[in-house]
Amino acid sequence: VATRVYIVRHGETDANNSRIIQGHLDTPLNGEGIEQSKRVAEALRAVPFHAAFSSDLSRASQTAEIIVAVHPGLVLRKQVDIRERNMGMLQGKGYGTRLPADQVASMEKEDAMARRAAKWWAETMRAVSAGDTAQTRNVLVVSHGGFIGVLVRGLLRGGVSKADGVRVGQCLNTAVAVVEVDGGGAGALVRYGDVSHLAGGQMAVEGNAD
Repeated sequence: VATRVYIVRHGETDANNSRIIQGHLDTPLNGEGIEQSKRVAEALRAVPFHAAFSSDLSRASQTAEIIVAVHPGLVLRKQVDIRERNMGMLQGKGYGTRLPADQVASMEKEDAMARRAAKWWAETMRAVSAGDTAQTRNVLVVSHGGFIGVLVRGLLRGGVSKADGVRVGQCLNTAVAVVEVDGGGAGALVRYGDVSHLAGGQMAVEGNAD
């Protein structure tokens, strides 16, 4: 394995609780979201991360900062390209709201978001592996439920395999997905939607000393 990417959804926000569409709204974590982030940080403490990326929106960057805090020297890079889908005029409205036809264009198109995710992945994988001699590099990515689902499904369509028993379903707050990419560019989704840390369980991590 050349690169192991841990993809984490942000912690809970009040908007999550109230079933409000957030999109690009810059909503902070609530108290429960902070606690969830501390738990996932502890679960990932043993992973020697080489690079860390997060969406620049507060709910993701706060989650990432809590994780990075237990990894001295790890620098967090906040990036617009891994934001949630821009939901346009739906932002701030309740789940189930339908836009009138003349406002639908305010939303980011699904295929545009998929291209954004694929471009970010390709560029980031090249950057993190460039000139590195470590046998394995561990990368942290903290983003949003919609973005993570689109990214992972795009990787699967693009040839990334899926380990036995892994199902791409619900992505809850601070859920962890893991994608392993070998030196030749082939990859495998080995985990998705793991929230064992929230139930008091011990998350299995693939940390190594490289």
